[in-house]
Amino acid sequence: MTRGGQATLYGIPGSHAARTGELMVEHKGIRFRRVDLVPGFHRVHVRLHGFPGDRVPAVHFADGRRGQGTRPLAQVLDEVRPEPRLVPDDPRVEEAERWGDKVLQRWARRMAAATGARDLDLLHDRGNSGRLGPLLARSELPRQMICRLVLRAFRVTPDQLRDDPRRVGELLDRVDAWIEGGVLNGEQLNCADFQIATSLALADCRLDMRPQMEGRPLYGLVERVLPLKR
Repeated sequence: MTRGGQATLYGIPGSHAARTGELMVEHKGIRFRRVDLVPGFHRVHVRLHGFPGDRVPAVHFADGRRGQGTRPLAQVLDEVRPEPRLVPDDPRVEEAERWGDKVLQRWARRMAAATGARDLDLLHDRGNSGRLGPLLARSELPRQMICRLVLRAFRVTPDQLRDDPRRVGELLDRVDAWIEGGVLNGEQLNCADFQIATSLALADCRLDMRPQMEGRPLYGLVERVLPLKR
């Protein structure tokens, strides 16, 4: 429900998708409160709150409109408050946003969850902090278990776990190419910037990923959208 003319955003702790939604709402200057749900159980909660699907972010606006999922939410936000525009008339931005949602977001989720399930010491601050805040849980005790549940819930296969680290260069090169082409990290941030930056921020939770990302053009986008608190 909404309170006092503000929107309500439902998410789960450390979710890069929920953080994308949060950043886009902030970008529009819309007042909101964030409600974090328990991972796994969030699928039921958002439906109980009147959303048609089980994904986060799920946003209920003060005027009654709803937006769920990062890409539909960007469209709704442009309807609720047209400026600054999130979805420009540029098919390259649409392509980058779709790829960020369908490819990069899922890859980053698998990379972080696989690492957390194996050994929390391989994560920045054991997943207690980072660009997205605590990863999946606010304490370490349940974090490793939830990482394992994420791998199971998303039916992550051994082939994916083996191939994901091999794809790092390919995926990062594609983001850099979009930045160099002016699609991403331009004067005005767009929906694809937020979509992609949060997934890179999740990958940055892995200690072995940061050296591969630093120095690239994409790391400037990450620092711009989600600066790491020192």
